[in-house]
Amino acid sequence: MDPVEKLFRDLPSPDADQAALEKNGVWDQDRFMQVVTSYVPSKSKDKDRQFVAEWAKSFAANPKPEALRSELGRFALEKPKIPSDGSSKTQQLKYHAWISQGRKDEDYPFKAKESSDEKRVDHAKCSHTFLPAELTDTKICADCGKPDAQAACGGCLVKLDSHVVMKTAYCNATCQARHWSNHKSKCLGRKKISLAVDIIYNIFVTFQKTAWIEKQIACIAEQKGITNITHRDDPNIWALQGKPFVRNFPSDITPSEEHALAVLFDSECQQLMSTCHDVVRLLLMPLCKQLQEVFVMPRNAHRPTCDIRSGRAFNTMYSRHTVLCATLKSGEQFAIDVTGAQFGWRETVAPWGVWVSHRVAGKPCFEPFGSSQQTMQMIYPYRASQHLNYSESQLSTLVKDMQVAIQNKMDEHNAPSAIELYKLHETAFDLCKNAMLSVAEESLTKGLDLMHAAGVGRCYIDASGQWQATTTPKQADALKQIWITDKDMKNAKGRDEKLYSMYLMRCKCHSKKILFRDAGLNMPDMAGRLNPRAR
Repeated sequence: MDPVEKLFRDLPSPDADQAALEKNGVWDQDRFMQVVTSYVPSKSKDKDRQFVAEWAKSFAANPKPEALRSELGRFALEKPKIPSDGSSKTQQLKYHAWISQGRKDEDYPFKAKESSDEKRVDHAKCSHTFLPAELTDTKICADCGKPDAQAACGGCLVKLDSHVVMKTAYCNATCQARHWSNHKSKCLGRKKISLAVDIIYNIFVTFQKTAWIEKQIACIAEQKGITNITHRDDPNIWALQGKPFVRNFPSDITPSEEHALAVLFDSECQQLMSTCHDVVRLLLMPLCKQLQEVFVMPRNAHRPTCDIRSGRAFNTMYSRHTVLCATLKSGEQFAIDVTGAQFGWRETVAPWGVWVSHRVAGKPCFEPFGSSQQTMQMIYPYRASQHLNYSESQLSTLVKDMQVAIQNKMDEHNAPSAIELYKLHETAFDLCKNAMLSVAEESLTKGLDLMHAAGVGRCYIDASGQWQATTTPKQADALKQIWITDKDMKNAKGRDEKLYSMYLMRCKCHSKKILFRDAGLNMPDMAGRLNPRAR
């Protein structure tokens, strides 16, 4: 057997992959890694042998199985046509192309096997931007159970761009009145959680747009149903200019608001859940009997995102997505997904069972609320680089100040707690909500302006070629004459080596070395060649 065909034969099959998802909530990473690392490219005659050899070799430099599968999916999509020859290679390429484009049920490339314990509903082909109407726009009367009910409870009816997200259907006012004693607690709970999630979502959007960690994006383009986010080939040129790591989101780089939201939330679900943990607790926890973080493998994405760095792909469909499961005091459960825009999803709250039935591949994994924050607090100090740690501390400071500002505004509107907030009449609530969102943006903008004015959180490259962030105004002052200016960029005329040489020459100055030492900076000199490494 050809070594390439053997490799693809030994990888977990689509059926084995799905079995692992249903059992553990994650695909079989260990098996995948074992097969790839044991691959020996010898005497293969396969026409894709060069790609496969480089693909397997790349795992040694970047041991992330999600990235490995993403790259396989991208390779499959770039092929003009995948032959139907029954080979294991063809099976794996079709499978990964399907996952990369959103793991849509109706596009599954193989004949599905029926399961005795679980049968998926065959929904009509749709964009998957919203949950299917047959799941959310019920026509069964909640009182008498008759079909074709045309009325609905206005108190808990939730619509987004004419799409029904939540609904309680009735035949008429008589059925609704008769059912009110049973429906009342659920109705009020649904209305309040919808209001809460709307505020949280808008706060998250404001936060990401105002205090965004620079990702060095060169362009954003949609291709084959995927939002490709391509990063700059040489981000170190940006680093030489002393740019701030935390800044406003550059909205001019996105072709539309939908693409902007996808980029804002790309791979940020767990990070935001950690950074904005206390804001979620303030606005949502009082409504819940239980609040849990849930890690799921996404399914039926409308338009997933894919990061492309240094020529390598990282598609969000291969990583677990973090959402919240809120159990209300009425006992009803709801999915809260404020970062679903990275998959092209629009609804941010939906009944839990409905959401899981269409958005989740395999078993959801539940953890207590706060798990993401605890994980990030354990990982960041030891695994993240200095500039990421410092940027995260800046974000934490901004969020704390923002939360204080939000709480003060709630107090001004006679709603000192979330319970009081959601009791306000519609007009009073809208006034308070708008004031909260406005003061959130003002607080973030003011805090970020102060950080930028102090010169902290700006990038520089040290003697070891690593990115670092300035932590004091003294460090920024010492680097002012070192950083590359816009005029320098213009004079270099695209010659990057000239910019590196300029940076080194400026660091060489004896007087600057004294400033560096006093500011605690370890800067490069001409004794060693500056060789920045990709971040």
